[in-house]
Amino acid sequence: MNNDIYAEWLIKRRRPGYMPLLYVAYVLMVLIGLFACMVNAFGFILLLAVCFAIYIINLRTNVEYEYVFVTNELSIDRILAQKSRKRIKNIEMQKVEKVVSIKSHEYDFARNNPKLKPNDYTSGNPDAVVYAVVFGGEQGQEVALIEPNEHLLKCMKNVAPHKVKIEQGLPMNS
Repeated sequence: MNNDIYAEWLIKRRRPGYMPLLYVAYVLMVLIGLFACMVNAFGFILLLAVCFAIYIINLRTNVEYEYVFVTNELSIDRILAQKSRKRIKNIEMQKVEKVVSIKSHEYDFARNNPKLKPNDYTSGNPDAVVYAVVFGGEQGQEVALIEPNEHLLKCMKNVAPHKVKIEQGLPMNS
């Protein structure tokens, strides 16, 4: 019999509001690079540099986060442009102090502590249901903001029922 508790959830980070302006800047930079190619031999190098910069910026603005909870550990991966995956955080449930909604009063201690800067692994959507995972990390107490679905929260609550506080009446992601 397999006693593993498993849940995974993938969310896409909202693109920044300045992206339309950035697209206009891309077009202008490419046009300048094309003009530089016609005027000067080094213009081609400028055009290649502009194209490379556009590629890197687009890669950094197309971000997804995947939360994987297996038995006793929450792993958070960052996926850039659906091509590059990097594990950015592993959180063991033994080190977790609490998992609470950021709208609850139990999160007030972190909200009022300027030294405690939460790591944001959410979509950035203002209507999203966001939970804070407070845990002991390498630099002392750390906070990771996640946007879990109901199944992920229930799996975490099954492992650590006194640490995970699921807010009643909040709309959950499906």
